[in-house]
Amino acid sequence: MPSASFYRLPANLLTATEQHRAVCRVVAKAWQVLGQVNILCRDEELAESMDDLLWTYQAGAFTPHGRDPQEPVCLYAGTDASVLRPAPALALVGLRELPGNLPDAARLLDFIPPDESGVADARQRYRILREAGYTIQTYTLEA
Repeated sequence: MPSASFYRLPANLLTATEQHRAVCRVVAKAWQVLGQVNILCRDEELAESMDDLLWTYQAGAFTPHGRDPQEPVCLYAGTDASVLRPAPALALVGLRELPGNLPDAARLLDFIPPDESGVADARQRYRILREAGYTIQTYTLEA
């Protein structure tokens, strides 16, 4: 049965960059455990930002990544999940809605921004995944 983990981003992470650094930490842990992670970003600008942050989010950390599907962590832009390579984990970053064609990833990683509209969007994604039979867990990230 597929699982979804929702990560609540702390309110004291005020900028998008700070929030995305927290996302990078979760993605790095998923890569260490599962070996491959796809990251689906809402648009090209966010995918480029995440690409840069995965190099710099934490001193001394290294998360092998890129836009090439051969990379352990592969970044994609847009809402079309049909272009994703097979991987055991999929991180959704900045998406308001779930892609209509979710791949068969065993683990879905979703992030809840601290603003009200972001929380409302996450609740809707949570509801859809629960109804689809996902086992769901929620975590609060530390700053």
